[in-house]
Amino acid sequence: MYEKFFCLDELPFDGLPDNRFYFVGNCQHQALELLTSNLSRNGSICILSGPSGSGKTTLVRMLIRSLPKRMRIIAIDDPRLDPHMLLATILRASGVVATSFESIAELTLKLRKLLERSVQSGIVTTVICDEAQGLSDEVIEQIRLISNIEGELGKMINFLLVGQEDLIENIQKPMHKMFWGRVKAFATIRALKRDEVHSYVNFRMQMAGCHDPVFTTRAINILYKGTKGLPRIINSVADRALCIAFNAQKKHVSGHTIKKAIEVVRHDRSLFVVGVKTFFKEVSLALFAKLPLLVLGMIISALVFSAAYIYLPHKLDSQSLQTLVNADETVQDNYNKALNAMLPGRTVKNREVALFNSSVKESLFKSDAIDTLVKVWGYRRQDGAKSTCNDLDALNLTCRTVQKDLNFVKTVDRPVVLSLRNDDLVPFYAVLVGINKVEASLIMGNRLWKVKRSYLNHVYDGEFTYISSKLKKGEKFEDKVTAENYVKALNSLSELTAYSAPEIKNKRDLKESFDEYLKQSDDEDLDAIVLDKSLAKGPKLEKQ
Repeated sequence: MYEKFFCLDELPFDGLPDNRFYFVGNCQHQALELLTSNLSRNGSICILSGPSGSGKTTLVRMLIRSLPKRMRIIAIDDPRLDPHMLLATILRASGVVATSFESIAELTLKLRKLLERSVQSGIVTTVICDEAQGLSDEVIEQIRLISNIEGELGKMINFLLVGQEDLIENIQKPMHKMFWGRVKAFATIRALKRDEVHSYVNFRMQMAGCHDPVFTTRAINILYKGTKGLPRIINSVADRALCIAFNAQKKHVSGHTIKKAIEVVRHDRSLFVVGVKTFFKEVSLALFAKLPLLVLGMIISALVFSAAYIYLPHKLDSQSLQTLVNADETVQDNYNKALNAMLPGRTVKNREVALFNSSVKESLFKSDAIDTLVKVWGYRRQDGAKSTCNDLDALNLTCRTVQKDLNFVKTVDRPVVLSLRNDDLVPFYAVLVGINKVEASLIMGNRLWKVKRSYLNHVYDGEFTYISSKLKKGEKFEDKVTAENYVKALNSLSELTAYSAPEIKNKRDLKESFDEYLKQSDDEDLDAIVLDKSLAKGPKLEKQ
């Protein structure tokens, strides 16, 4: 396949519902949070609807992972059952014997006893019905009756109905008025928007190991139009597009490649021809059937217009909007305020916000941020290509990735690449070059931004990467480090390590002290910081 050609560790658009590749957009995040809060306790009926291919199945998998551990999940994938089969399926999935010879009343009694034992043991029972738009009216009513089973602690079972938009229409029937009143939460998954498609494709490529942009902006736009934003179709088209680009030995997927992939996956040419023929056929039938009514309507409209023109005054004073605005100072002030709020570039403040948001959207790749960090150290590749961590070995430097809070960045005392997420949970990256209690300095793209520390705490994802000095193979610590720098390094970490250096008179004392420190230390991150600060090379983090 194409994995090695695009530097991928695995297939990024495999059709299997993999939780690692699940893109949590704003819509998915809201649905997951709503369902988790309602299904974590007994007595809830919830509805999850969305078009085919929008990711309902994978969201349900994410939901199951987020529910409490003491949760009995019963999944029903086939909606073609009757009330008797529904009860029997729930009992059998819970380990209770249920036969076809038992009546609904007997099965209901068994279910009540099962639920009472489960509630006493602290177990929450949730039944998930997939493809629920195919459930019969009798089964929907039976679900309502089961959900009404109560014990000493209240209702004892949850139901989650997952289906397409037809599910909402089914339960809105007059016969299901009581069922509709029992539903506690309605969650809907919509197709992805254009910006979300761009983030979705980049997210899956990065998760598969490719951190460089492969799909062009025009390719993403055509992908969005051709798939209507449905993740399942996006996966099929994007996978086919990567195959086509690999066969042509092209490192980027263009808009033309996406069009070819859509033709293969969706058969757009034949569907388009059929659609055009059907449209003209329906329009022709409608015109011939309703032509007399259209002619009569046009005649009546002409007569009414003529009468209005003759008998009603038609000479009216007209004023432009600008004339009305200039006539009143209060109106003009409010008009200018509204324009300032709506137009991003009208004021300096709005222009800065628009430029900052643009920089965030352009900082989606960690490889770009690593290249910027290397330039902050004063290095760049002679061939003009982006620098990577692998290029640092020859300079006695190395990249280290740490999962710590922002306070640990001050301990490192180096410019770092921060992993960040915006309010839509889309990852982006920035180089932090300065920080204090109030504000921080970030480099995104070719711009330096001052942001509030509170904003940085809000978007920080818990991981950062920095560059530190290291010793060459065969070099000795005592030959490359001065006692003064070594003592300063230990003193800067006095709150994190209990080791304090003794009096150092010569290189032998220096070596023995460092060896003793390594014996007592159990933190590799602190060991690397001590060595880096002792070597005392390269830029430091600005304290502002």
